[in-house]
This record gives sequence, C-alpha cells and structure tokens, in this order.
Amino acid sequence: MKHIKTMHVPSGTFVCDTSKPLILQAFLSSCVGVAAYDPEKNIGGLSHFLLPAPITRCREGDEGKYASTGLPLFLNTLTTMGASLKNLRVSIAGGAFSGAISHQDINLDIGGRTAETVRKILAKYNIRVDRAETGGFFTCRLDLDMTDWSVTISPSYTTGGTALESPLITPEKIDAVMESIKPIPQVALKILRIINEDTSHVSTLSHEVKKDQVISGQVLKYCNSAVFSGKGGIDSIDDALLIIGRDNLARIVTAITVKNLFSNHNQGYSLVKGGLYHHAIGVALIAEKLALKTGRSHPFSAYSAGLLHDIGKIVLDQFVSDVAPLFYRDYQDQSTTSLILENTYLGTDHTAIGNILAEKWLLPESVKQTIFFHHRLEQYTGKNATVDIVALANLLVHMFSAGPYLSRVDTSQFNMLLERNGFSLTDFPEIVDMIPLHALTANPEMIV
Repeated sequence: MKHIKTMHVPSGTFVCDTSKPLILQAFLSSCVGVAAYDPEKNIGGLSHFLLPAPITRCREGDEGKYASTGLPLFLNTLTTMGASLKNLRVSIAGGAFSGAISHQDINLDIGGRTAETVRKILAKYNIRVDRAETGGFFTCRLDLDMTDWSVTISPSYTTGGTALESPLITPEKIDAVMESIKPIPQVALKILRIINEDTSHVSTLSHEVKKDQVISGQVLKYCNSAVFSGKGGIDSIDDALLIIGRDNLARIVTAITVKNLFSNHNQGYSLVKGGLYHHAIGVALIAEKLALKTGRSHPFSAYSAGLLHDIGKIVLDQFVSDVAPLFYRDYQDQSTTSLILENTYLGTDHTAIGNILAEKWLLPESVKQTIFFHHRLEQYTGKNATVDIVALANLLVHMFSAGPYLSRVDTSQFNMLLERNGFSLTDFPEIVDMIPLHALTANPEMIV
C-alpha cells in the first residue's frame, strides 16, 4: 500500500492544490477549518481561520488569520487555479468553546462568530455547505484526502494498541534520564543571567557568544538565512550585533540552545518531530508580546522563560509513550489536569522535574519560578510578573494553535490569568489579535 503524505495546515494559513497523494490536515479548537474541492476539475484545498475579523486594521500578511479576509482569498486562489465556485463541495469544522470559561465567554464566543462569518461569506458566493460540525467543547481534526476528495472530521487524538499494565517507571529511571541530558551551554546561561539582570553591555554579549564556536556558527548561519533576507554577508558576531541588536542576538542564542535540548525528544508528548519545540517557541513569542503590551516584565525575560517553561517534558517524554494510549485518552478528560495525570502515571510531573533541572543548571530565578508555577498559579505568592505572562501565553497557544502534539485546553484559570496580567475578558479579542501569526504557523524545524 502506497504511503500518503500528511501536511499540517496551521492557524492563519491555507493550502490549495490539484489531486495528488496528499492529506491536508488541520487541528481545530476555537479556530474554524474549511475544506473545499471541485471534483470535476480535481482542485481543492483546506483553510484554517483564527478569528472572525480583524479587531482594528488587518496587518499586511495576516489576511489568512481572519475568516472575513482569508476565506475570500482562499476561494479566489481555488478559482484562479481553475476550480468553479458552483461545483465546490465544502465542509466546515471547529469553532469550539475550548472549555466553558464563564457565562461571559458564551457571549464572546469567538469560535461561533468565526463559523458564522464563514457561513455568511459562503452564502454570499452561493456556495452550499455539504457538511458542518462546529461548536462543542473539544478539539477536532479536519482531514481532506486529495486522492479521492474524502473529508473526515474526527476527535483530535485517536489511540491504538494497549497500554502497559504496569509501566516500570521508577524514580531511578527518571534520575538516569536527567543525568543523561546535556546541560545548557555556559554561554547561553550567562546570556540569560546578564540580560535578565539588565547588566550587559554590547561588547560583553559579543565576548560571551564568541567563547562557544558551535553556538557562534549557528548564530551566523541563522543571521545569514532567509529570516534576515537582504542582510547577507554577516561573517562575525560583532557584525551580527551591529545589524540585529543585543536583544535579538540574545533571543537567537537562547532559541538555538532550547532547540538543541528538544531535538531528540518527540516520543510521547509530541506526535511529530519538533512538536515540543514548536509549542515552546510559540509560548515564547506570545509571552514577549504580552510583556511589551503590559510593561510588567522585560520582553527577553518573558521570551526566555516561555522557551524553557516545559523543559521537564524533555525528561518525561519517553515515559509518556510507555503508558499510551491511556495517557492520551485521559488527557482529553476535562476533569483531569496535566499535573494530576502525570503524577498518576509517572509519579511526578513536568514542572517538578523542570524545577530540578533549573536548579542543576543554575537558571535565573524568574525562569525557575515560571517553570514550577505556570500550572499552579494559586500557589504562587511572589511578585515575578513573568510567571503570570508565560502562564497566559501557554494557555493562548493551547487555545489557538491546536496541533499534532499532546495538549488539552484547560481554561479553569483563564479569568484569573487575565486579571493577574491586568486584562479583563472584554480585552480578550484584542489579545488574540495581538498574537503574531508566526507563533502559530512557524515550522519548528525552520526556526533557528
């Protein structure tokens, strides 16, 4: 049997193509997905919308983020390729509540309004909807098989096989894995400290990066990549500092370091290579934006803490796969938190393990507190705003970047998180609109 490739379509994007052995796939929580195809012309595609419409002005490049601008663009692309609007067969999915936040959330209903916007636009084009499964409280998966144009709407996670009856997961085995993990390079640790303490000078940062030839080489490669198109020819760390600035250099070094940490750990929490890092980079980018908006934390402190908040999963990742599928099944149970589930099956959780790693590696206190408390804010009595910012960023990624890694949206602390960051529920659409699209769409293998 010939293997059919699957392509993940992230939030704010769409893919259109002719018939071929390819499955287009979108994971949808409050987002809305539209699968459309012309069976006569053998042209079709899948689109994935984050919001119904821009809160203010639509930024250039963000058109695919909104149903009001992205759906007409999607339909226009299909017709430009040769599809006929009158022949289109359309299916809609998503638009869930992602867990009942409050009675106010039902009025806010971003997912429902996105689905309604999609329906109105399709009606305007006189396009009939063959199938629609929207609303509810759970993440779903929308698949378009481009070999026969079949559309499948199913629960996000399906499990097969049987779990181990008595997984042999002992504290000794977890300790052994922790000992085997190569610690964060000293250059990255020092940069984390000096930026978080805001004591660095440009020349100090350059001097530290130059101490590690591997990191230096990766930084220069990244600075000369397409990310900084038009700025090629950067052949020294001093040049990089001059062109991209201190904070950007610090972000790149930190991201490279964390990517190296996550690179070999994709057995349990992540269903695809790069899933854990994808989540980490998304949380980091959104945390940075929240820090800039609130002014309550240094943007780099929020970014670096966001990158490292789940480092405990690096240790527990391989053990999660030992207890699947029960771990996956129970993770979707709305009455179960991730920490309770990890402690039930593994005897510990990723925040506790992450805290141990943070102690061993002498990470900054703000990062260490974020790692341990981002799921247990009710226990945190300190004044480190980075903890609140990263906890909110983490929830936003889970809500709007449902994808091929193990996650469940737990909105029980949503209102508290908004309040702790100085927001109200009425600010929520503006917060979502603020999310940088690349935080939800970036291919984790292409980020630094």
